[in-house]
Amino acid sequence: MGSNVQNDPGSIKNEFIRIVRDFSQYLACQKETGNIFPGISEKSQDIINNWGGKINARQAFLHEGPENAPVFILDSETGFFKGDSGKLLTKILMAMNLTPDAVFICNAAAPESVRKKIKSVSPKVIITLGTDACQSLLNIRQPFEKIQGKFHEFCGIKVMPTFHPSLLLKQPEYKRQVWEDMKKVIKYAGLNNGS
Repeated sequence: MGSNVQNDPGSIKNEFIRIVRDFSQYLACQKETGNIFPGISEKSQDIINNWGGKINARQAFLHEGPENAPVFILDSETGFFKGDSGKLLTKILMAMNLTPDAVFICNAAAPESVRKKIKSVSPKVIITLGTDACQSLLNIRQPFEKIQGKFHEFCGIKVMPTFHPSLLLKQPEYKRQVWEDMKKVIKYAGLNNGS
C-alpha cells in the first residue's frame, strides 16, 4: 500500500473490504473442491451472511444487570439509565426500594432473545416500559391505555405494562399512573420489605 492509502480511511476501508471478499471467494472455492473447514459459530455465520449489508441495530439484544434479579425490565428504548429518562427511571426504582444494579433490564428490539432470556432466568415480575416493549412481549395489539396498569402473564410470570419514563418527561400527568402501577409491582414482588 502507498503512503496515501495508509492515511486515507476510505482507502483503508475499501482495501479491507477487498481482502474480505477475496478471502470469501477463496473459502467458496475450497468448499467446491471438497476441502472441509471446521464449523464456525452461528454469530460468525450471521456476520458473514450479512457482510456488506446495513447492520440493523434494532435487532441487537442489549441488556445489563444481574440475571437472577427478581425484577426484569423490558425497555422500548436502549439508553437504559442514561439521560433524563434514565434519571427518572432510577428515581422510580429508588422509590420502589430498588437500585439500577438490582434489576435486569433489556431492550425490546429482539423479541426472540427477550423471550429466551425470560424463560431462562424466570424473574418474579416483568415491567414493560412503553408500548413497543409491551406489545413485543405479550403480542397484544389493543391500545396501550387499555392494558397499562393491569397485570398480564408471560410463561406464568406476571407482567406490568406501564408508560416509558421518556413519555413522563413530556407528559408529567402520567406520573401518578406509573406510580400506581409500581405500587402493584411492589406489593406483588414484596419489595416494601426491602427484598
